[in-house]
Amino acid sequence: MIVTHRISLAKLLGFTWPRLLVLVAFTALACLVMDWLDRELLKALSYAAGFLGTALAFLIGFRNNSAYGRWWEGQRIWSRLKYDSRSFALLVQGLIGGGERTASIRNGLIHRQIAFAWWLNRYLRKLPPGAEVEGLLSAEEYQQAAGRQTPPLALLESQNRVIRALTDNGQLDSYRQVRLTELIQAFNEALGNCERLKKTPFPMQYTWFVYYTLIVFLFVLPLSLAGHLGYWAIPFSLVIGYAYIMLEYVGRHIEKPFENAVNDVPMDYIARIIEIDLREILGEEKLPEVIKPRGLGYLF
Repeated sequence: MIVTHRISLAKLLGFTWPRLLVLVAFTALACLVMDWLDRELLKALSYAAGFLGTALAFLIGFRNNSAYGRWWEGQRIWSRLKYDSRSFALLVQGLIGGGERTASIRNGLIHRQIAFAWWLNRYLRKLPPGAEVEGLLSAEEYQQAAGRQTPPLALLESQNRVIRALTDNGQLDSYRQVRLTELIQAFNEALGNCERLKKTPFPMQYTWFVYYTLIVFLFVLPLSLAGHLGYWAIPFSLVIGYAYIMLEYVGRHIEKPFENAVNDVPMDYIARIIEIDLREILGEEKLPEVIKPRGLGYLF
């Protein structure tokens, strides 16, 4: 997620330079042919450019709204995961009796939840588990989860087995057993919703139709302006065309909230907040640092 309040022109150009080159090429072509074409014909093209630009604005607006909806849903899922993880840890703190053995089980449940948040993060970004998971799971449990098609689900299964065993042994009262089971289901729902967003692409019909319409518009725009403005059409077509290019870029990138890119939902940041909060609930003192923006204001 981009968190800086100012985006430099150099950064914008770095994001959009391929399409900007297309716009510059079409503008240069217009400069070459405008003196060879009838001025009235060029003026007539302004009607086509006007209608095409209006239609393109509606298309980009619809697509960007839908893309932002996908990004915002991803943000909501991870915010809910943070809340549910805190609730889970608070309930685990209420385990009944057992002395040191119960304390070990309590630590294991909360550490496994921290591992779930980090492993879900890496799973969605198609990355191997990072150093954040080390020390949170036993070697056997780590290997079992790593060998599964959906590693975060394996961790939820382990949580469920421990909760069932605690209930059978009388170390967990019925209220907490029901609430913890509900939270395990909520974590599974978060996993499923993230997979749905990750594996269901935005309809390519909209993507390609907007793309081809944008190319045609960038070609017609400088020619249509040349009929009215002459060579002054060059700066105006670059400014207007680039505004459309930027709007198209925004929608195309925020539609994928889990791609390990600067426009992602900040899963590293949220997973680290979950880790810090749950370790504090356990009473641990050596806490990791909060994830901070890096580079030009990118929060992962």
